[in-house]
Amino acid sequence: MQLSEDMPFRAMRKTWQPVGLSRDLPVGQVLRYTLLDEELAVARFEDGLLATRDACPHKGMRLSCAYMERGELVCAYHGWRFARDGRCTGVPSLPDPPRHLLDRASLDTFAVRERYGIIWVRLDDEEAAPLPDIPEFEGHDGWQYLVAEPMPFRCGFRREIENYLDMTHFAFAHRTTLGAAADTVLPELKITRLADGFQMEAPFPAVRTPGVTPSKLQRAHFRRQRCYLPNFTTIRQTFEDGDERMLVHIPSPNTRETCTVFWALAQPEGFRGPRLEEQLAFSTKVLEEDRYMCENQVPREVPINPARGGWGVLVAPGDTLANTFQKAFRRFVLEALAEEEAAA
Repeated sequence: MQLSEDMPFRAMRKTWQPVGLSRDLPVGQVLRYTLLDEELAVARFEDGLLATRDACPHKGMRLSCAYMERGELVCAYHGWRFARDGRCTGVPSLPDPPRHLLDRASLDTFAVRERYGIIWVRLDDEEAAPLPDIPEFEGHDGWQYLVAEPMPFRCGFRREIENYLDMTHFAFAHRTTLGAAADTVLPELKITRLADGFQMEAPFPAVRTPGVTPSKLQRAHFRRQRCYLPNFTTIRQTFEDGDERMLVHIPSPNTRETCTVFWALAQPEGFRGPRLEEQLAFSTKVLEEDRYMCENQVPREVPINPARGGWGVLVAPGDTLANTFQKAFRRFVLEALAEEEAAA
């Protein structure tokens, strides 16, 4: 099967993607989000969530502009009413609307759930990959977990993942933050390919620089990067004093050339370093440096066939992990769409 640029989004419709933070959607509120080129409205009812297309089936008014009244979602334009399961329950201009009209006006709904303090949506009924189980992000064994504010990127999600997996840009892109004591020479990487992604293990490339006293987060440590296809990545850092820290990173695709990075930090009680709340400013600055690099690369998204058009011809040892992801992701897309393509 020949890969085309529309296929990644088709495959990812079968996966859980973040669309907002639980804390930002109280009962009675509606959020608006673009996921995989699909404009969504997500509403919180007293008894759960509703995810649907951001358009009322009557005249197309955005349902993200709707309001909640007596446990129902009410379109702001003509007042059509909808229950949490998407059923149209009332049309104000028709005191006794016919059953067939209410049935036809029911909303197209999508699977929606909450976990890790994040709201997740799957656009297709079929599931190609489950949401990973990360016990540290649910407070198990004394771990503390903090969800950061999502950050929009003006680049494709695969471009952002390449950056996040890159092990040779620390001393340059992050020279005043994470890379203050980073070595430019790539350490030996141990890459293990797994059924649902891959894992990389390597020491953080840090050096002892005269006159530089790195902070806890800048010091040498062992990194274990785990990629769950298609776009869920964790990093476990083990420091020389035995302390551990984890990060989760999910670039949620908005359009082919934009994404929103959902991310969080976790560490066990007794971590001998900054509290999670104190780490946010440092980690946010690091991510902003990454955003600058991602938004100033061309093209905005990594081609699904990177050898074409002259892009991706020059490859250095530092590109090993990014290339591992691209190959694994292409395989994921092909497998997720195999039945669909065979039936076409």
